[in-house]
Amino acid sequence: MDKIKKNMKRILGNINKIGLKNKCFTIISNNCWGGFVYQKFNLQYRTPFVGLFIFAPDYIELLENFDILIEKKLFFIDAGSSKYKEELINNNTFNKYPIAKLGENVEIHFLHYHSKEEAENKWNERCSRINRDNLLVKFSDKDKCYDDLIFRFDKLKFKNKICFSAKEFKSCKSVITLREFSGEEFVKDEWRYYKKYINIKKLLNSLNT
Repeated sequence: MDKIKKNMKRILGNINKIGLKNKCFTIISNNCWGGFVYQKFNLQYRTPFVGLFIFAPDYIELLENFDILIEKKLFFIDAGSSKYKEELINNNTFNKYPIAKLGENVEIHFLHYHSKEEAENKWNERCSRINRDNLLVKFSDKDKCYDDLIFRFDKLKFKNKICFSAKEFKSCKSVITLREFSGEEFVKDEWRYYKKYINIKKLLNSLNT
């Protein structure tokens, strides 16, 4: 059954790939959204930001210092040393997955990895594939996000960036409001809803033009 599913995903991905001219893009994402995009088109991951998430304050710090921090070596920490210890306990994810730091402050939460070794190997392997001339940077308003972080994201110098939010930010050109979450604190599972608001194939094709 797993083999059948894999074959079906591959076939569907190759169908979705029709018309996608840009296949060497890198997606920087605060959660698993980017991974779903690569899977949609049956493409190799050209990003380390797959199967993980980063709390919003750390993610913005990472983006504001991206060229420096992305070159740092991962330093793994115990869940008890995480500054988000209380959130992990409340979410019943304490000690459930590896956590590493980039630099002094940025924590990478490897939600879908089983060991530090797996997380580090995949991170390093995929970092080597980053295409800095073909970037899409994505953010969303969850995991301890507050309004100022949205504004800081919008001011980043990355040419191609999008932010999914439950609230409207009319002065922020990068923000895409998901109406399904109107009145809520943040969006959930944005990979299920984004297709209503953006043509991802058209967006990806425009990255390096």
